[in-house]
Amino acid sequence: MDQKKGSLAVLPQIFRRAISHLGGYPPHIVNFAYVMIKRTRCFIFSIAFSVMIGALLFSGCSEKQESSASDADATVSTEFSTTEEAEVWSAAVKEQLSELAYSLLELTEPLSKDDSLKTITTIDFKSKDQNERNVGSSIVVRDLSYSFSKTPMGLGDFFKEMRSTLHFEGESKESHLKFKVYRVQGDAGTLKTRQLLTASGFREGKNIRSQAVVEAVWTRPTDDEFPELLSFSMPNLMQSEFREKDAEGFEDIAPIVLGGNDSWSQQLELGMNHWVRKIDEVLKPDFLGYHGVALGDVDGDGLEDLHLCQPGGLPNLLFRQEKDGTMTDISAVAGIDWLDNSTAALLVDLDNDGDKDLAVATRTAFLILENDGAARFTLRSTFKEIGSGYSPTASDYDLDGDLDLLILRYNANSREVGDFPTPHPFHDARNGGANVLLKNQGQLRFSDATQESGLDEANFRFSFAAAWEDYDNDGDSDLYIANDFGPNQLLRNDDGQFFDTSVESMSQDWGFGMSASWGDLDRDGNMDLYVSSMFSGAGNLVIPQDDFNPSMPQKTRERYLKMVRGNSLMRNNGSGGFTDITSPMNEGYAGWAWGTGLGDFNNDGWEDIYVANGYISQPKKDDL
Repeated sequence: MDQKKGSLAVLPQIFRRAISHLGGYPPHIVNFAYVMIKRTRCFIFSIAFSVMIGALLFSGCSEKQESSASDADATVSTEFSTTEEAEVWSAAVKEQLSELAYSLLELTEPLSKDDSLKTITTIDFKSKDQNERNVGSSIVVRDLSYSFSKTPMGLGDFFKEMRSTLHFEGESKESHLKFKVYRVQGDAGTLKTRQLLTASGFREGKNIRSQAVVEAVWTRPTDDEFPELLSFSMPNLMQSEFREKDAEGFEDIAPIVLGGNDSWSQQLELGMNHWVRKIDEVLKPDFLGYHGVALGDVDGDGLEDLHLCQPGGLPNLLFRQEKDGTMTDISAVAGIDWLDNSTAALLVDLDNDGDKDLAVATRTAFLILENDGAARFTLRSTFKEIGSGYSPTASDYDLDGDLDLLILRYNANSREVGDFPTPHPFHDARNGGANVLLKNQGQLRFSDATQESGLDEANFRFSFAAAWEDYDNDGDSDLYIANDFGPNQLLRNDDGQFFDTSVESMSQDWGFGMSASWGDLDRDGNMDLYVSSMFSGAGNLVIPQDDFNPSMPQKTRERYLKMVRGNSLMRNNGSGGFTDITSPMNEGYAGWAWGTGLGDFNNDGWEDIYVANGYISQPKKDDL
């Protein structure tokens, strides 16, 4: 946010970036944009709103969540006729919320009731219930429940109570507050918006983080009027507090662990922004972030070692872990430092001799290498027909005692590395690559079992990641595949034959599938499913509008909306079916998500969720 002088006296520049694109808008919108630039008094002073802060019932499986999470965003009614109108009003709301956030963070002197031009009707902030979870853990989660008894409140009191609720102490430079608008609706005279609130504050030096879904109602201005905020509610609010000061989870120790190697200082530390300008295009480098890591004890010393894939032109790397926790680059000695573009690798025992062999997906072929037990690898199999594979996984799907391999093929044309293909149709793409199942025949020999296993059915998706798990508790490994641009697939394994049960099991998550992870999140003995996808504020804003493909069937529009909702959490009901229990402000919202991992990170006996997210950043940081 730009530096501003004065707590609430700032020139609102709502359309400073959009005014040049207003050609074709209705006249009252253009007039409004012009007036907003001309005005010099901060419009925050002209707001009249009622504030309601509600409760999140974070049991992870409440009936209210189950019904609302999956259905609330399915359909949207709006009186906007064009996406342009929605974007204009969204810009106005974003600027208002930006001013509100700035004022809450920078306010140094308490305001009195007289500082408000209008009386605010709000709830009684004092009458709230608090339910703590994870008591005894390093991170305590609080569900806040407020009563809805309304009481008059001035602007000063509202700011005071909001700062107290979000734990903004003084002028803490480490505190932050951000609103992300992702839904704008219009009806007669009002705008209704939905936005995500993320905040970080402090209490007695301990970090407290808040997340909420905010519902707001505004006046819909005409001519030179400002939009006035009529109501502001947080029906879902959750806060987490780190119990110990200066102990907020994880610390980056990569420079300590890897810093003693030339490959760190001369390659990894420089980052992709450096290498994208250095590597020749003829080497087909792929800088889209598909280069995986693999962990495994390659030399039998009981310590986990690290294999790292790299883009074309940079060598694959193998780091041996030392007893002091540092790692030594043994790539050349191990014989794996080839320069081919590599996307993913596995360190698993493929020949049942007790050591970790290596399988690597490269642009030109899928490679299988034998480990001699001392971290020296010899190439045994080369599958040139499986070029540009992604996310290889291993599982004994046929229960014959050895590990088989599944290689995903995102792109139908392996030569197009770095060139993004065109999915068709966009929401249900059928022109992706064909995934391959390799059956282990022993002695590091493999055969293509894709057709005989039934995995050749509908084998045309843009598959990104796969996860094996016995979800129906019948003793064999079933398969979930996360697909980009369309529906994901749950494939039940019956005696080595796979059957697509996505629809009947209610697990067919529709979106930009990036990864999937299994875990018993509610400890009921059934494996639940977490799927990463993409949250897009822009997508949520424009897809409901009438001029967004006006001929689009309603069912297709609902699928488009699901595609931009974000991640999904599905509970295994134990009878072969799943229930979508996604909370949009918690596990559902992770920005542009990629890989996920489930594990008990705070040692409290419950599995937590880790999500890798982000994409190519631009100066405008409030959207994708």
